[in-house]
Amino acid sequence: MINATEHLRETLDLHFDPAWGAPYWLETARGLGFDPRREIETVADLNRFPAFPPHELAGRPVTDFIPRRYHDQLSGFVTAETGGATGAPKCTTYHPDDFYAAFVAPFIHAAELLRFPRDRNWLFVGPSGPHVIGKAARYCAAALGSIDPFSVDFDPRWVRKLPQGSLGRTRYLEHVLEQALRVAAVQDIGVLFSTPPVLEALGQRMPAEARERIAGIHLGGMAPEPGFWARLGEAFPNAVTLSGYGNSLAGVCPEVFAREGEQPVYVAHGARLIVDVSTELGETRGPVRFHRLDRACFLPHVVEGDEAERCNVDSVEALALGFHATGIRDPQPATRYQATRQEGLY
Repeated sequence: MINATEHLRETLDLHFDPAWGAPYWLETARGLGFDPRREIETVADLNRFPAFPPHELAGRPVTDFIPRRYHDQLSGFVTAETGGATGAPKCTTYHPDDFYAAFVAPFIHAAELLRFPRDRNWLFVGPSGPHVIGKAARYCAAALGSIDPFSVDFDPRWVRKLPQGSLGRTRYLEHVLEQALRVAAVQDIGVLFSTPPVLEALGQRMPAEARERIAGIHLGGMAPEPGFWARLGEAFPNAVTLSGYGNSLAGVCPEVFAREGEQPVYVAHGARLIVDVSTELGETRGPVRFHRLDRACFLPHVVEGDEAERCNVDSVEALALGFHATGIRDPQPATRYQATRQEGLY
């Protein structure tokens, strides 16, 4: 069972400890107008914090956000940077246990719910380097009995510099596809993990025999375009799909179920992450926001660059596995970012 209140209390005591807390939060606390350790009692109270300015994560050392209690034991902490879709890349860290809870455990439990295939070779086509998803892919594949995934790396920041429809962008996608198709032609690939545009392109280029051998597809990174799910099903008729919503700063909310003809519902797992939709009275759709309650990083009231629909989870099995009772559906780039957001292949 999720004990969110107890976990919240432990997180606040850690980050706001006068002697051993996180430098950033000890500095910020002086201007909050309230004492977080005394006055933040429930998850709902986290909205008393002003909206967190993500640019702080782009311009300060990560150790400013890590409680001093851990500053002499950072070996094994995982670093992660965002892809730069809405400005300068932001950097954060994860305690090893929190990294597992943020990216691996939710996937494992969702895979159990959806009967995602085990003991198959994975092909991961996506960013590695500073991007956390490539690190998580290795652990997720291993948890389902795969050897280290076969992989094709790409740099989402470089792709975003290339104009839509340009020759440069077309050639870059061809470069990625060429490598992926080569791996799929030689290795016995049973699971694909990539983004919607790459998966669609692979579905158009892979031979029918290779597409029919795909038993599982894990995807994320960006919102699918209209009609994507139907086209994916036609291209890979034998694949169980498991999509996820999240980012390098928060973790991942996997799909826990999708009714016939409906968009998947993405749900946070465990007590370390709360994802919600900020709505006006009577509405169900609005900006996505999250609260991250980790040992290495406390991020309250982060307003995302996406809008989504709030929906309830009525799966008893999902709740028993530690998923939350509410989730989000159909996340799309928020209108306030449409003029500046740089989309690519991820």
